[in-house]
Amino acid sequence: MKKADIIKQLKQLQEIKPDDEWRNLSKNQLLTQISTMRPIEADRATGAEVKAGIFAFPRSYKIASVFCAIMLLFSGVIGMAQSASVSSPLYSVKIGLEKAIVAIAPQDVEMDLKIALTQQIINDLSKSEGNVGSQLPIKIASENLNEISNQLKNIDHPSNVAVVSEKVQQKTSQIKNELKAVPIEKIDKSEVKNSIQNLENQVNSVESQAFALKSEAEEKINNCPVYLEENLASLEQKLDLPNLATSTKENILAQLQKANDYVANNHCVDALVILDNLQKQLDN
Repeated sequence: MKKADIIKQLKQLQEIKPDDEWRNLSKNQLLTQISTMRPIEADRATGAEVKAGIFAFPRSYKIASVFCAIMLLFSGVIGMAQSASVSSPLYSVKIGLEKAIVAIAPQDVEMDLKIALTQQIINDLSKSEGNVGSQLPIKIASENLNEISNQLKNIDHPSNVAVVSEKVQQKTSQIKNELKAVPIEKIDKSEVKNSIQNLENQVNSVESQAFALKSEAEEKINNCPVYLEENLASLEQKLDLPNLATSTKENILAQLQKANDYVANNHCVDALVILDNLQKQLDN
């Protein structure tokens, strides 16, 4: 495997230019994904179309969750914990149960559940009348927001980034408004007050992060050829790195071939994802 082979592949990729249809194709794909965030269902009684909530879960998971909920409601202490307030000693049981549900949930709904749990905690705090037993609910909400933030950073494809970030931005905006209903002025403990204020700052931070990621993703989608050329130029320079392993060169060549095929078929954004990942690989 020679450097010349990789350079040749890069040159071939640079010669292929996405035609005028690529932007419409990418935008249509993105709009389709966003539209599925609120699937339209028919009301069985009226026949009218009704938009489902943004966070829709698989039917099998819903059935399992309902079954678990029914079992829990008939299990003594656990049943009482379901309605426990934040000042109750049983609230930790309630939080533990909800975290357990998140832990066993399918990966594709994990973020949705974390946001839903955070909203539930904020709702519980708003009903506290200032009587907050411990900082546990605030701590769990903060942990959820941290995990959501990290999950956002780990999404590669711009189309997915745009869709998920849009969803998170909407939900964090709701959480921010719900936090305003928490009676901070009635809370005696200064450390709890500070924690709630820090939580509000954290919500603002995640909302801003989601907005920034969405904007960046849309910029890449709308100007994909420009980003593609920049990445190709950068990759060509990095091929001069000393001691580049043969296996690495072979992988680069294979990935460039895939990117080449994507661009030839007007899948510019898919090609860009490959080049972005190659950049990260060479930087490490």
